[in-house]
Amino acid sequence: MTNAQIAETFELLADLLEFQGANSFRVRAYRNSARAIRDYHQSIAALCETHPKRLESIDGIGESTAHKCVELVQTGSLKQLDELRAKVPESVLALLRIPGLGPKKAAALFHELKISSLDALRAACEAGQVRGLKGFGAKTEQAILDGMAIAAAANQRIYWADADQIADALREHLAACQGVRQLELAGSYRRGRETVGDLDVLVDSTNPAEVMDRFGQFPGVADVIGRGETKMSVRLGTGLQIDLRVVPAESFGAALQYFTGSKDHNVVLRGLAKQRGLKINEYGVFRVTDSGEEPIAGATEADVYATLDLPCFPPELREARREFDWAASGELPKLIELDDMRGDLHMHTNATDGNATLEEMIAAARARGL
Repeated sequence: MTNAQIAETFELLADLLEFQGANSFRVRAYRNSARAIRDYHQSIAALCETHPKRLESIDGIGESTAHKCVELVQTGSLKQLDELRAKVPESVLALLRIPGLGPKKAAALFHELKISSLDALRAACEAGQVRGLKGFGAKTEQAILDGMAIAAAANQRIYWADADQIADALREHLAACQGVRQLELAGSYRRGRETVGDLDVLVDSTNPAEVMDRFGQFPGVADVIGRGETKMSVRLGTGLQIDLRVVPAESFGAALQYFTGSKDHNVVLRGLAKQRGLKINEYGVFRVTDSGEEPIAGATEADVYATLDLPCFPPELREARREFDWAASGELPKLIELDDMRGDLHMHTNATDGNATLEEMIAAARARGL
């Protein structure tokens, strides 16, 4: 379980407590704990297993939260969270994900107008019913509709080619920071999937604050979702979410491998590591001993895979299909490159939905030797 997953659990716990009118101090404490967990430089799950008492020494995590972390890591759930969720219709959780709405306003909508779904909320807004509630108004009603549109767009995937244009612009934008030593995009974009749900950016920098400041100034950013010491998330006006993580050089390769995925590929990798008494996560490769965990690799992806006597798989092959069998037989396939192409039987010009004229496309094809 990653720090992000643990943090998201505590954020949901805080949201549900606030939704149900809990003491604001308790709500704020859990939000602070979530932030501390998300930004912590080591694996919280590992500490839960090996040194649980050390959790209490982390700023923002008290004794109660530490116990809950251990419960979550060891059982996969939180009793308190399960009890809170049982009191709220599951469809209400979707209201909490609307940008700018928040648990308090969601609770008012639920109790005053009996709204417990996105469809009901949209209908109430369009009928002008929401503006009549205390603390809302016409502007809030429109903001809710706008937030619902953003949330809907955020759940959609975009074509890889469109994501590539954003990625290129983002690389150039962040590379202007003087302290950037390494910068890579990960996730489904790096694996070359046909569509991309979001973008994950990893940066090794001597000045994380400078990188995050500039990240927030990237053209098209409509909303800063959150910012910590090592992670920042923004949403573009198109609805696309971009997550930036600043990673130390000694963990950069491990983080790049982890966040590139795929999830299924990483599950197989962790299983192979466990067979050798090793542990692999976004922080590195560790040898597990009775006295703790000894870091043995993490600076590069090649180092991470080498600990398991594996080749550094091209990202496009990391889907847990046959890549591990190919590696075992020494027959890892070569990826198709542009020079391998001998023609294209289907193209679009600007006569329909393409970007270039027929003449420009003919010239480009000839330039490539086609």
